Amino acid sequence: MRPLRTLLWLEWRRSGVWAVVLLSSLLFWAWGLHQVRFVDVGRQVAVRAGLLTVAAVVGALVLCLMVGRIRSETRHGQYQVLLLTPPSGYAHVLARFGFAAATAVVYYVIIGGLFWWTFARAGVGFDAEAAVELLLACPLYGVGLTVLPALAWTLLLMVFISAYRVSGPGWIPGTVMILGTPFALRWIVDGLVDVSYRLPPWRLLDSVGVAVETMPQDADAQIELLRASLLGVPQEPFWAMLALAAVMLLVAGRLWQEVEG
Repeated sequence: MRPLRTLLWLEWRRSGVWAVVLLSSLLFWAWGLHQVRFVDVGRQVAVRAGLLTVAAVVGALVLCLMVGRIRSETRHGQYQVLLLTPPSGYAHVLARFGFAAATAVVYYVIIGGLFWWTFARAGVGFDAEAAVELLLACPLYGVGLTVLPALAWTLLLMVFISAYRVSGPGWIPGTVMILGTPFALRWIVDGLVDVSYRLPPWRLLDSVGVAVETMPQDADAQIELLRASLLGVPQEPFWAMLALAAVMLLVAGRLWQEVEG
């Protein structure tokens, strides 16, 4: 038996429809972008960028719901899928997280492509470096900084509720973790701000900023916004959030082992 391959196949069986619907929803967002036809180029870019930001937030919420469906697969504290079988709890967690993470990468890379289309329609001439940054580097940075930790937290929350439920609905352990999250998040954000730019920043938007300067002059606000980002993005928060996601996954896997044991 190849546990991880089997579990990934089961994830496709369980969540494949969610992934396909989420990726297909980008057709709706692309249609919405096409409907924005202001004469003013700057307003076009602003509205389209706003729509894509909403698409990114909605995608993150759907992905968290998808990875958190583990809760619906439990009855009275007993998992109903592949428990007391050879795969370890870590394999279960890795398969569920890995499937959602792969879906997230595809989703946000396509959103990066829609950003490229938005700027191209506004008259921006991207060179190869700027296109790669907008299509790959920026989406992957955003996914690693925000989406992957959110998925890991959701998975940990669901496993925590099921493993340490003290009442029928399981609301007590879930409430404890949810109420504690804002305090932990504030501490994490303060720490990330303190350590940012200790290492050389990633200058992801240099080429993009140069390309955007080819936009018509009525897009000055967007040009200035991107010029302000040319300092580069700090790499410390990216690595720290990936490490935090890994820790949460390890804890979730250990809790899953507790439930199986």
